[in-house]
Amino acid sequence: MRITDVRVVSKGLRIGPVLVEVETDEGITGVGSTSASVSVISALIEDESDGLRSLLIGTDPTDVNMAWRRMFASGNRGRSGEGGVGVNAMGAIDMALWDIAGKAAGLPIHKLRGGAVQDRIMVYASATAFDRGHMERTGEWRHNPTEVLVKEALENKSLGFKAMKFGWGNYFSESDYDDIEAVRDAVGPDMKLMLDLGPLAYLDGTWTVKDAVQVAERLAEYDIYFLEEALHPYDVDGFEELTLQSPIRIATGESLTTVRDFQPFIDRRALDIVQPDAQQMGLSQFARVAERAEEGGILCIPHGPWSAFLVAAHIQVLCTVTNCPMIEYPAPAVERGSGREGLVDAMHEKVIETPVVVKDGYLELPDGPGLGLGNFAYEAIDELTARFGGDVRQ
Repeated sequence: MRITDVRVVSKGLRIGPVLVEVETDEGITGVGSTSASVSVISALIEDESDGLRSLLIGTDPTDVNMAWRRMFASGNRGRSGEGGVGVNAMGAIDMALWDIAGKAAGLPIHKLRGGAVQDRIMVYASATAFDRGHMERTGEWRHNPTEVLVKEALENKSLGFKAMKFGWGNYFSESDYDDIEAVRDAVGPDMKLMLDLGPLAYLDGTWTVKDAVQVAERLAEYDIYFLEEALHPYDVDGFEELTLQSPIRIATGESLTTVRDFQPFIDRRALDIVQPDAQQMGLSQFARVAERAEEGGILCIPHGPWSAFLVAAHIQVLCTVTNCPMIEYPAPAVERGSGREGLVDAMHEKVIETPVVVKDGYLELPDGPGLGLGNFAYEAIDELTARFGGDVRQ
C-alpha cells in the first residue's frame, strides 16, 4: 500500500477543525485534524515545490514513525524550533496515518497500541465565562453576567456532564469569585468545576507566580478541581513554584507541540496535570506525552474542545493508559454568541458516519477500525461552509 495524495478537505469552513485526508492506492483513506489556520496548513502540505505531500507520495502509510522523521527533518516545521504551525500540519498527517493503519488492519487504534485498560472515560463540558461572540467581532473582552454562567452550568449538568470548565480569560476580582460561588451553589458539591485562566493574565508583565498562587488559594474555597494556564505555558520554573504552593491542581500544555516541550515539566513535576492536544502534535507525540506523564505520576487530561475528530483520537490513546480521569468535550454552550451555534453538532451528524457516543457523562470507546468514525461525507462540508461562512483565520 502506498500514499497517492495528501490534501486539506475543509478549506472553506469558517472554524476548525482543519481536516486533512491521506489517500492510498488500495482505496483506504485516513483523516486527521488540526486547529491552525487552514490557509497556512494548506500551503505547508500542498505546496508543489516543498510541501509535506511531496515527501510522502509513494511511501507506505503504515510506516508512521518514518513518516514523522521524514517530515520533521524537512524543515517544514519552521525555523523557530520544534514547535509552531509546521508541527500542527505534520500532526494532522500523523493522525491520518494512524487512521489508515487501523483501517488496514481492521482494528481500532487502541488495539494497535496493545489494547484498552478502560472502555470509557468521563468527559467534561468546556464553556467560556466571557462573551466569545463579542470578542471575535470586536477583539474586546467582556464577561458574561452571573445568570448566564449559572444557566450554562445547569444546562451542562442537565445534559449529564459531571464536570465542566469555564474559560475565564482574565484576572480575578472579587466579583469573579462571587460568580464562581454562584455556579458552585447552583450545581452542588458533586460536580467537578475547573477554571482556565487563559492568556490575558500572563501576557501582562505585572502578573507573577504570587498572583497565581493567590488565585489558586481562593479557588480552593470553591473546590475547583484544577486551574489551567495560570502562567506562560513555557515557564517551567514558575509552574514548578506554583504547583508546590497551590492547594489545587495546576494544569497546562495546550500550547506545547512535542514531547520535548513537556519533558521538563514531567521531570521536575512542575505540573499536576499535562494537557496535550493531538490537533497540535499528532497522535504519535500525544501518546508519548501521555505515557511519560503516567510514568512520572502526573495526570493527563487533554486539551481540545472543538470536534468529534479530536475526542475520538484522544480516547483511542488515553484508554490505553491509567492516568486520564477525563477528556475535554465541546459542550453546546461553548459556541453560543459566536455565530457558529450548531457547528459541532452539524459536524457530528453530517460529516461523520459513526459519531462518538457520550452516555451518562462518559465517552464510550469507539470499536470501529482506525479512529472508529467510519467514512466521511466531505460533500457535507460545502453545506456547512455555506451555512457558517468562510474561514476567519485565512
